[in-house]
Amino acid sequence: MKNLKIAAALLGAVLLVGGFLVAMSGTPVFAQEEPAVIGELALVKYVCPTDIGETGSSIPSVCADANDPNGADVPVIPVGGALSFLYQVTYTCPPSVICEPLDPISVTISDNQLPSVNPSVFGPLNDVNSNGLIDPGDVWLYKVRGLQAVDLAAPGLTLPGGGPVSGCTNAGDRGGTRPTYVNRARVTGPSTSDEDPAAYCNPLATPTPAPTSTPTQVIVTPISTPTPTPTPTPVPIPEPVTVVLFGAGLAALSAALAARKRSGK
Repeated sequence: MKNLKIAAALLGAVLLVGGFLVAMSGTPVFAQEEPAVIGELALVKYVCPTDIGETGSSIPSVCADANDPNGADVPVIPVGGALSFLYQVTYTCPPSVICEPLDPISVTISDNQLPSVNPSVFGPLNDVNSNGLIDPGDVWLYKVRGLQAVDLAAPGLTLPGGGPVSGCTNAGDRGGTRPTYVNRARVTGPSTSDEDPAAYCNPLATPTPAPTSTPTQVIVTPISTPTPTPTPTPVPIPEPVTVVLFGAGLAALSAALAARKRSGK
């Protein structure tokens, strides 16, 4: 019993000394853990008329933000042409607040025109401390690649997220208004999200030229029609006339014949 009292006294002394040392150091014995603070995510979506590949750390120059379907930066992509989408995610933190870093796979992106596709990590555009995490101030890229441009003028076409819509008014090919593809993407992280659209259109359809054929030269040989020989008009032969002269008439005729005979005619 005496030994038990001595042990208890020694333990009390140790705790007293420990408490004194902690008090002198200013460190609390128990510190309540602050709840994790999540910053804000901002999304910019790019449409790219090319296959961007599996990984990268930059946005190809051919890609465009194209969030206005009538903007001059809307790319014109032929039907069946290569198509990719890039999603730029920026993580920020309010001033004087320490925000938790995010694992890139904890950030999800959905696209209303690609409901069955999950964009995957493309690579960091800016990873300040190269730790493979999305820290405040970091910018990461996500992608969807291997797509082909849709024939937006196809009769009866309805896209999964709606449309096509009328757009492409100021596109670089100066083709004017036509059916336009617009999709809206949303990035979602723990307790934060943001949305951004992008658009593209097809070139104006070129009318199929009518088949041409070499004209056949037809040579027409005129047929010579002989001129019919006119039928001679028959000359009427006068019928003989019998003249009967009497008296003075007969005497005059006889005198005339005698005179003609003398003249030799």
